[in-house]
Amino acid sequence: MTTQQVPGRRDPRLDRSRSAILSAAVALLSEGGVRAVTIEAVTSRSGVARSTLYRHFPNNTELLAAAFRELLPPLDPPAGGTPRERLLRLVRAQAGQIEGAPAMAALVWTAAIGLDGGGAPDEGERGRLAALREHVVDTYRRPFDAVLADCLPGEEDVDFGAARLVGPLLFNALILRRPSDAAFCARLVDDFLARA
Repeated sequence: MTTQQVPGRRDPRLDRSRSAILSAAVALLSEGGVRAVTIEAVTSRSGVARSTLYRHFPNNTELLAAAFRELLPPLDPPAGGTPRERLLRLVRAQAGQIEGAPAMAALVWTAAIGLDGGGAPDEGERGRLAALREHVVDTYRRPFDAVLADCLPGEEDVDFGAARLVGPLLFNALILRRPSDAAFCARLVDDFLARA
């Protein structure tokens, strides 16, 4: 018996298989980090065939990126207001996201700089991590790039600026285990702008 598709309607099986794949990838990422999310592990855990997985995600990098987005959705650059107001809203949103999932936030940011928690990667894994880093940087740094471009003079390093803002938030959450409240975020932004 074949299933007939109604024009303009999406097959619900596609949504179910994508959801199962993402759930498995997210669980593996949370449990074992980047190295745990392999095609074999995801298909085994999700019960979805490899060919179906590849229909949704053409490669492991796309699968990992989707799992990151599920666990820690990227922020949108704030619109409207002064550069300080926009930067403060962005820093507060990032602080809230980090406090909501501190270990995952650390994983995302360390993936962005190339630390995956394991030993020396082989050539294939280096390529996969490089592609993942590129995706993470593009997705999670974009809001900072947009806001910092308005806050930093001329040739100031946007990468260093983002690190100066996000680093203390991660330090508070992961090392000191204290929240980055509104007062802390305002102090962080004001200190950053005073030195820019």
